[in-house]
Amino acid sequence: MSVFITGGYGHIGSWIAYLFAKNNQDVIIYDINNKCPEYLENYQEKFLFIQGDVLDFAKLTDTIKEYHRDIEGIIHTVAIMGEFVPKNPYFNIQLNVMGLLNILELSRIFGIKKIVFTSTGAIYGEKKGKAKEEDGIKPLDLYAASKAAAELIGLQYANNYQIDFRIGRLYFVYGPGRMPSTFFTLYKLTFGILEGIERLTSIRGGDQIIDFTYILDAAQGIYLLFNKNNPDSRIYNFSSGESYKVEEVIALCKKYTYFPVDISLGKGILMHRVEGLDITRAKKELGYQPKYSIEEGVKLYSEWIRLKK
Repeated sequence: MSVFITGGYGHIGSWIAYLFAKNNQDVIIYDINNKCPEYLENYQEKFLFIQGDVLDFAKLTDTIKEYHRDIEGIIHTVAIMGEFVPKNPYFNIQLNVMGLLNILELSRIFGIKKIVFTSTGAIYGEKKGKAKEEDGIKPLDLYAASKAAAELIGLQYANNYQIDFRIGRLYFVYGPGRMPSTFFTLYKLTFGILEGIERLTSIRGGDQIIDFTYILDAAQGIYLLFNKNNPDSRIYNFSSGESYKVEEVIALCKKYTYFPVDISLGKGILMHRVEGLDITRAKKELGYQPKYSIEEGVKLYSEWIRLKK
């Protein structure tokens, strides 16, 4: 049996695929991007790659129809993040919501019972301290609203069609697999020094407190959630469990960067977000345990960027 991962060559999806392959589990990667990340190259025998768009319902239908008897479950990671959503709202919201709806509908038709959806802590809105899964959601921008809408649709599919729909809420995932320059502003400001990005400046942002999650910790959470038999809950937070001011993380980036650049960052915040996620439920019910401190994560990210540059 195989796990079917949409966006399996993407930042989060590729590291989830890596953990499955490393643990000798077969993976079907479905992605519009056909470039295989270098950290997957040693596991090619575990992967079947299919190039396709989750919004191409005909292609997706043909794919699921052909392989559904071999699909244990689906991990859906495809999404447009953060401030990129309002730049092309019609298409990006469609991708974030209809992409999952297509997966849900084909799972209903072909009898695939398990779906894990990678969501976001952004749906909790702005809040001091850490958000728990049972806290109410309060999306404050189009990105968060699109992910919240997708969650609600998935949960109703679960109620109506007995689909085992599980949600992993990730938060500010960073690390190897994607350059800071390709991310949204707050991420680029925080980690851009590691890439040698020049003229990094913002009138605010230094006081933002965020729970940054190293990519392998995020992937570990989704891996555990998929493989758990009959989990007690449908929704789990996955993060580092520790929150830091952005300026503190920038200080670590200055320590480990290989490039002679600097940043000018003012006080205040850039994004209306909860400061962190409470991961007690994931620890207790799934055995989840973050393995990378923020300093370890920054150091590893810096080394990866240096090799890629």
